[in-house]
Amino acid sequence: MSTVWRVFAYLKRYPWMAAGTLGCAVLSTLMIIVFPAVTKFIIDDVIAGHRPELLLPMVGLALVAFFLQDLLNGLRILLNNSFEQKVIFDLRSDLFRHIERLPLRWFDNRATGDLITRVVEDVNSVERVLIDGIEQGVVAILQVAIVSVALFYFNGSLAWCVLAPVPLLAGGAIAYTLSGPSRYRPQRRAASALNALLLDDLAGIRQIKSFVREKQEHLRFNRASETLRQATLRIMRAWALYSPSMDFLNSLGLILAIGFGGRSVLRGEMQVGSLVAFITLTRFLYEPVTRLHQLNQLVQAGRAAGERVFEILDEPEEPGLREGDAVTEIEGEIRYDDVSFAYAKGLPALSNISFHARPGETIALVGATGAGKTTLVNLLARFYEYTSGAITIDGKPIREFGLHALREMIGMVTQESFLFNGTIRENLLLGKPDATDAELLEAAEAANARAFIDRLPTGLGSVVGERGVKLSVGEKQRLSIARALLKDPPILILDEATASVDTTTERLIQQALENLMFHRTCIVIAHRLSTIVRADQILVLDHGSIIERGTHAGLLSLGGKYARLCEQSFLETTGEIDAAPEFAAN
Repeated sequence: MSTVWRVFAYLKRYPWMAAGTLGCAVLSTLMIIVFPAVTKFIIDDVIAGHRPELLLPMVGLALVAFFLQDLLNGLRILLNNSFEQKVIFDLRSDLFRHIERLPLRWFDNRATGDLITRVVEDVNSVERVLIDGIEQGVVAILQVAIVSVALFYFNGSLAWCVLAPVPLLAGGAIAYTLSGPSRYRPQRRAASALNALLLDDLAGIRQIKSFVREKQEHLRFNRASETLRQATLRIMRAWALYSPSMDFLNSLGLILAIGFGGRSVLRGEMQVGSLVAFITLTRFLYEPVTRLHQLNQLVQAGRAAGERVFEILDEPEEPGLREGDAVTEIEGEIRYDDVSFAYAKGLPALSNISFHARPGETIALVGATGAGKTTLVNLLARFYEYTSGAITIDGKPIREFGLHALREMIGMVTQESFLFNGTIRENLLLGKPDATDAELLEAAEAANARAFIDRLPTGLGSVVGERGVKLSVGEKQRLSIARALLKDPPILILDEATASVDTTTERLIQQALENLMFHRTCIVIAHRLSTIVRADQILVLDHGSIIERGTHAGLLSLGGKYARLCEQSFLETTGEIDAAPEFAAN
């Protein structure tokens, strides 16, 4: 039950709204006993006692009671819904904020569809527990308590008869509750797996069509959907047994009331009006019990969903996250001293990496796929934490910087330029949130992006589509460069920024990169010779280690790994650099 209590802990943030909801619930529930009492009085005193003058006042009293009950219920529902939506907003906001603060290593083993399921569907399931748990659960428990007191007031011995099925009802509820997790957890996992598959297939719809895999993917989807169907049916089968059984026990209470109550009337121990009132109260007793059984099913589903929500909230955040860190003015000196790193124990990705980049210098990283180039630059931004050694900026260990401050110092342009599904303006403002349109266009001009922006019907207001699907690869890359220019960082990381584009587009991007790299310390993962030859130092990586270092000319003269890469992958290694094709890289 710890998960349920953690959910309800969020209610403490709004004590007055909780008190108002509870107050309305108590008062509206108290109104329930008015009608049975009026019924008893009319039958036993007004009718049997031939007192017609009291009939209209009693009917009016019952009408007022029903009106007040419904009015209070309406106020309770309005207040309760507002209250619980605030709580759900807080829970969803806390969950998303925490996800943003988790390390990238955590995301490596998580499906995006699963995370979406937890943030949207699982939180919604928790919401149902809150709404029904408070609004119906509290009201139902209060109604049972108040009606039970009224039953004992009318006839104590008959009340014990009516309450005889309660232990059986409680036992059934406990059994259903204890066995609930084994049913609801697989159902939530199956729903999450289906959403993850759906998200992957929608993101890869072009690949599915190009490889003509529609039928096979449909079969995969159906298998995941069948797993969800079977898990849901298991829940429904248990409910089909539980719910009618509880309803039968409720009916048994009514039968006992009629049987023993009728005998008491025949013996003269009880008046007819009292029996009618008692039976009416018995209906009011078991009606909320039925609601509690239905609530139990929702609580079990909500508990399984809540476990998945709090599983994420319990994950440790990135080390070094501090709010409000001031960005330090730095020169941009970078030093790696004997740095090693492994994604998994026993599988080193980098071993004893050491190099020094002076302010304003460009370091090029060269090597085959899997050599460790991207891993090396990821350590600088602390996307992953190095295992041993030290990395410093201006002589200060990077772990002494707050993560926000550190990443503000670093600009990144990657091979796969990610654009959000919004306008060009919104994507560029990531680099400088308070930039004016004039500043955005100035950065776009420097990134050779102004021309295609001006051709678009709405310019900066043009929507780029999901992941920038409405733009070419080169256009997306130039927007990424403009975004980095707006950020204006002292340190720049270029991760194969000119890969996967044609020669003409490469020239445009290369010119934009030269504007971006001016007077900045740059680490470049090289894919094209045009970038490498201008580097102050070239590092050749192989299986996570630096095997060669030097300038382009110096490394060529060594005749080692770098020279072989050039011979194997370049049509030419001298002459017109801009015409040089690409060679193997990550």
